Amino acid sequence: MERFCRSVGPLSLELIPELGGVISKLIWNEQSILRSLPDDPTVTVNQGGGFVLVPYSNRIAEGQFHFADRDYTLQRNFANHPHSIHGNGWQRPWQVKKSTDKNRITLTLYHDAQGQSVKQWPWPYRATQCFTLKDNALHIRLTYHNLANHSVIAGLGFHPYFPNAKQAEIQFEAEGVIINGDDALPTRCAPIPGYWDYRNWRKPEPATIDNCFYNWNGSSRVRWPDKKLMVTISSPDAPHAVLFIPPADRDFIAIEPVSHINNAINNLGFGDPALTMTTVPANGQCQLTMLLEISHYV
Repeated sequence: MERFCRSVGPLSLELIPELGGVISKLIWNEQSILRSLPDDPTVTVNQGGGFVLVPYSNRIAEGQFHFADRDYTLQRNFANHPHSIHGNGWQRPWQVKKSTDKNRITLTLYHDAQGQSVKQWPWPYRATQCFTLKDNALHIRLTYHNLANHSVIAGLGFHPYFPNAKQAEIQFEAEGVIINGDDALPTRCAPIPGYWDYRNWRKPEPATIDNCFYNWNGSSRVRWPDKKLMVTISSPDAPHAVLFIPPADRDFIAIEPVSHINNAINNLGFGDPALTMTTVPANGQCQLTMLLEISHYV
């Protein structure tokens, strides 16, 4: 698989467009800021440093939903997982758009919603990822272009993986959290309980959370005190974020800026329009951005 690289000063980015547009490496001053993809021919996209969520974030219950007087069924796209998850962008090859800008890489994906691909998403779209580097920051802009001749719903997100969770501390703040049932689907909105309160710096507790937090304040941080290294994750246009801390043997933290809560296509944000997916007009678009700023601290 071909790898595409860009470097600006001490920051180096490597992408594999063919493998879901995955970030395979993000290195700053010889330190891995995102998890590096293993050097293995059987590697999968969700073993890398991050990928985008398009045309929806997180789960759609059993791959089924109703929209504009029609019922739709999507393929279940993650092993034996009972729900459709993260859209199809992370499981499709992307194309590199030619450019002479040495600080930027743009990837494109075209989904025609024909034949078997209609089970991935029922409406045609074009997506673009634009990566722009500075010497201490990576900016990513994700855009969904609706190619249908009518309005559709869509959602976007980013899924970065931060390594070395055992040595890390995190800071994360939001108004509330979406509580999941045993089926990993949302059941209600709730205040954030103390054991999920990361307003002040704390070590991440393994295997404790995979939940969407609503009305996220738009900025979170991960730091590694032994290296005096910190990354700030910000997104001015992502109103919510998923915090995922898996079991300790996986040793990463995921902080995922997203445009809507999990399964919003079915639960309709529990009556709150701010929690739902976006209605995109014919030939219109929606967009989400994420900035990773890297620094040393005292």
